[in-house]
Amino acid sequence: MTRLAGRPESAPLEFRRGRSVWLVLVALALPLVSCDAFNPAFLSLVTPAGVVPTIENPSGHVVLSVINNAEMDERLIDYLDASLNFTDAQKRELRPRIRLRIRATFTDGSFQTIEFVTGTPGIVDPDFNAESFTDLDQNTLDNAVVVCDVASVQIEPGTEVEVFIPVELTEFELVESQTTGGGTVVEFEERQRIPPQFRGLQVDDVDEDGNTILQRNVGIRNVPTPIGGLLCGSVVAIVINGALSVPFLDGVSSDPSYDVGDEATVAGIGGRYEFQVFVQ
Repeated sequence: MTRLAGRPESAPLEFRRGRSVWLVLVALALPLVSCDAFNPAFLSLVTPAGVVPTIENPSGHVVLSVINNAEMDERLIDYLDASLNFTDAQKRELRPRIRLRIRATFTDGSFQTIEFVTGTPGIVDPDFNAESFTDLDQNTLDNAVVVCDVASVQIEPGTEVEVFIPVELTEFELVESQTTGGGTVVEFEERQRIPPQFRGLQVDDVDEDGNTILQRNVGIRNVPTPIGGLLCGSVVAIVINGALSVPFLDGVSSDPSYDVGDEATVAGIGGRYEFQVFVQ
């Protein structure tokens, strides 16, 4: 955790993936305690027995948590399963790899940005090397702690929440061509192949009345909104719901693919999500 000028330096405290979602939600409902220490009940839920996390010169804290409830589309799982051979248990535990940057702004105007990475690591089409993709195989970070005097918490301005597309996408275009007999034929031609990569989630296009005119990845009422008025000892949880999906251009390719001229399909690549923010 980057040290902020004029604030006591604190060692980062990370709570790793593998805790049940209900544990974090229970933590949100726990009463707040002294700002000079972490809530003991909260620590009993998120740390191993006998392990006591510490922060140097504790001056109070605000806990930031990202809860990834998103799933992977069944057809995408089946496509990956053909080569990765998931167990039934692994299929149930699969979560999209999601990356987002959170800014905590303090009352003195300074701020700190933390990059969270959550979801199942290392899941990618085996034709591609997982180690070559930034944050796909890195340690999961879905909880962090900042010192008190937090004025607001929000998605880092100018950035997008990103989801990792674990398969190659083939782009086709419907074109008309001449036959040797002087006639014409309309058929799909391959234009490009897009390797697995992180993709920014886009908000729906709407008209001046707020009506959706093109559905993308997130509805305008389901974006993560900034949170202000935080007290020392608060827990802020950003919950992600939805499903990672990719298109298949049936009849043209058995691999993930799409028609570049199909605006609705192109807009929805990556799936559909909603965000909820809870504060206690």
